[in-house]
Amino acid sequence: MDNRPTPLHGHESETSPPRRMRTKTMFLGAAILVVVIAVVAVCVQLISDNKEAELRNSIEKRLELLAGSRAEIISTWLSGLVNQGDRIVQSELFRLFAAEVDLLGDDVSLLVTGQLRPQTDSAEDSSQLEEQLPMMHKLLDEFTKYAGFRSGRILNRKGQTYLATDAGTSPLTPVHREHVKTVLAENKPFFTPARHTANGLVMELFLPITPLQSNTPVSVLLLSKAVSDKVNELLAKSPLMGDGERTRLIQKVGADYQELIPWMPGELTTLSQDLGFTSDNLQFSVRPSLTESRKAYSYGQKVPELDWWIVQESDYQIAGKSIRNYTRFLVVIGTLLVLFFTTSLGAVWWRLVGIENKRSARRFRQLADHIDEQRRLLGSINNTITEFIALKDNRGFYQYVNPAFANALGRSAEEMIGLDDTALFGYDTAKRLEVSDHWVLENKKSNNFQIELYIQSKQHHLQISKVPFLDQSGKISGIVSLFRDITEIVQVRKRSEKSIRQTIEILVKAIEKTDPYLSGHSQLMSKVSQSIAQELNIGEQEAATIEIAANLSQIGKMFVDQNLLNKPGKLTADERIEVERHVEHAASLLKDVDFDLPITESVLQMTEFLDGSGYPKGLKGDEISITARILAVTNSFCAMVKPRAYRSSMPEEKALSILKESVNKYDQGVVQALVKVVSSPVGEKILG
Repeated sequence: MDNRPTPLHGHESETSPPRRMRTKTMFLGAAILVVVIAVVAVCVQLISDNKEAELRNSIEKRLELLAGSRAEIISTWLSGLVNQGDRIVQSELFRLFAAEVDLLGDDVSLLVTGQLRPQTDSAEDSSQLEEQLPMMHKLLDEFTKYAGFRSGRILNRKGQTYLATDAGTSPLTPVHREHVKTVLAENKPFFTPARHTANGLVMELFLPITPLQSNTPVSVLLLSKAVSDKVNELLAKSPLMGDGERTRLIQKVGADYQELIPWMPGELTTLSQDLGFTSDNLQFSVRPSLTESRKAYSYGQKVPELDWWIVQESDYQIAGKSIRNYTRFLVVIGTLLVLFFTTSLGAVWWRLVGIENKRSARRFRQLADHIDEQRRLLGSINNTITEFIALKDNRGFYQYVNPAFANALGRSAEEMIGLDDTALFGYDTAKRLEVSDHWVLENKKSNNFQIELYIQSKQHHLQISKVPFLDQSGKISGIVSLFRDITEIVQVRKRSEKSIRQTIEILVKAIEKTDPYLSGHSQLMSKVSQSIAQELNIGEQEAATIEIAANLSQIGKMFVDQNLLNKPGKLTADERIEVERHVEHAASLLKDVDFDLPITESVLQMTEFLDGSGYPKGLKGDEISITARILAVTNSFCAMVKPRAYRSSMPEEKALSILKESVNKYDQGVVQALVKVVSSPVGEKILG
């Protein structure tokens, strides 16, 4: 028998495989941790980028809406100035006088000075011109004062003034003479850029004057208008504009761009930067602010009548504040997940080490110290996290609350242990929370919901997640609750909803301006439709859809020729097709707006009939939504009881009778609900 001792390397060979396994486990855990960190980082970046894209899209739509509406206001104002000037240029008296002055030739100074020498064949006409001159001057002077213009003058083909409201009228500049030639050649109005004067900003309007028997202009009416007050009004802050948003008015003068700032000395500021204006608009982008060193989101809409642009700006830093806060929150959550996963991997690794080295007391102490350190780390995180964390037993009594929860309720954590929801929030709130507790205990699943409650007499909106807490045997011993305060998010959403409603009100007003017979139609439709919805007891989402869709139902008529809408006679087939396209115009305008409700579908379907004879798609029966059926009945009823260009208003009883007879077109359940509404006190108040 060989009694030689066993070599020491034999023991080393026995311990080498566990060491190699431990090393492999460590490297595997490190690789998994790197992957987790990379995945968390990518997820945080993707979510943040998505939120930023949503914010950018929302800002772009709002700036386009604001710029478009203000550009339309300017166009309407300029059209009003042209309409005022038409009282002169369309006057038969001034057109006859201009034609006779044109016969004098190029030099009208003798007429103005009273030294006209009539020729033999026109002596009587020349004498009459001199006699008419004071009266024409008086009429022009009265017109300019009444219409609110600073001054006015009438020029012949050569740009010579023969009628003027100012005694000391200065000769035209070369630029003004070119404007006169342009107006005479193109036979249409022309607006000059605004210029600074001692009395504020002034712009000129050139209007062609044609003889009665010809369309070729022989004279030009030049009107001067003070615009400082109007520009101030246009640039005033709108209720729809948020913090950091502003409106700027830019004009092109030659090759330069100037900003109109009536409240600043000089009133005009030449821009040094190239903004990239096109013939139509300034594309939405992030660029330096026009007059500040900070970045801003900006979009510009050109005014069609002249080289003016409405530029809407939104401060980049202020607009992106919510995104930065959201990104920081995601980073914190991601960091917590990584720390949790790191702690879990560490615990697993140390557990393997503990199993491998059961007989080593020193290794056990090291493992215990490490676990204790991780527990303190988690405890530190738990004590500093802003979300509320709590543990209740199956009876509903709190066994643990974190400091954030205790501080929010104005109590100490020790004081809250053993209390229930009734003691902390009151009986009514406790009953509401008790429902979710029972659901978690019965279904053994997590439950997420939102609730509104009062904490220390202050209203809060909380997002609550509840999960079952299991003991070592796998039985539910309590409920873990995570409370997140989303009060600020809810308030931001409510403000957003308010902005949408205000935007809808502005759109409704713009619609009603296109057709005087539509005035009040959308509002009446909305009230009647909501009353029908209450009578039919439909859902909240459908009721909200009807309210918004009714207000926007006529928006497509902004793009239909107003002459067709107000035509007193019967429309031709082609004209009817053009008018019926208003629903398609409305759908095209609304399709990119995120209402979170089927607004666009309801507006598009409200002209469909049950028998398929409607438009634009010829839908039938159940293919038409209930919201569109209600709008169809309401739209027809409101149109019949109100006057139109082609007929007078119809009695309510007759309108209802027509709807009842049209069983193949209108939902008779909706019609019966309308009958009840009309005969009710509410209906009488609406229609009264």
